[in-house]
Amino acid sequence: GEEARKDLLYRIHEESTRFYQEILQKSRTAEAARAYLKDRQLGPEVVEAFGLGYAPGQQDVILRWGEKKGYSQELLLQSGLLARDDERGRIYDRFRDRLMFPVRDASNRVLAFSGRILPGDERGSKYLNSPETPIFRKSRVLYALDRARKPMIDTRTCVLCEGQIDVIACHEAGISFA
Repeated sequence: GEEARKDLLYRIHEESTRFYQEILQKSRTAEAARAYLKDRQLGPEVVEAFGLGYAPGQQDVILRWGEKKGYSQELLLQSGLLARDDERGRIYDRFRDRLMFPVRDASNRVLAFSGRILPGDERGSKYLNSPETPIFRKSRVLYALDRARKPMIDTRTCVLCEGQIDVIACHEAGISFA
């Protein structure tokens, strides 16, 4: 039962990654996110390679997406894509109006997300990360380790960067062990 549930959580994360990617590529609501990526000199190939996406600002986009896919609210809550507001008695999308960075394990499976607010947004923290779940433990994962693992082993060298865009920029500059 536990392994089957974890497999389902991995599938939800892979499918939601594609969903967020499609929104980034095609939706008018993602224009500011596309402009930000262009300003940071991250072209479509890089965005595609790293699986970047966009979570729109509406409260229930993932909730409705999950219902169409046949995923229960409880499962989406376990995945970390939804959050519960016990005071108001409602469930809502954890990530709203954010550039989405899928976080992968060393085996290239999407475990979680980090969502970045866009410039001009004054909502507090710059990044919002997935909570710990049955498949995601923050202390056990480094962003882009799936890409850096082999070069790190080959060179016995590691470069750590603080932000996802900095990590992506290092990879694009040929520093693939970041």
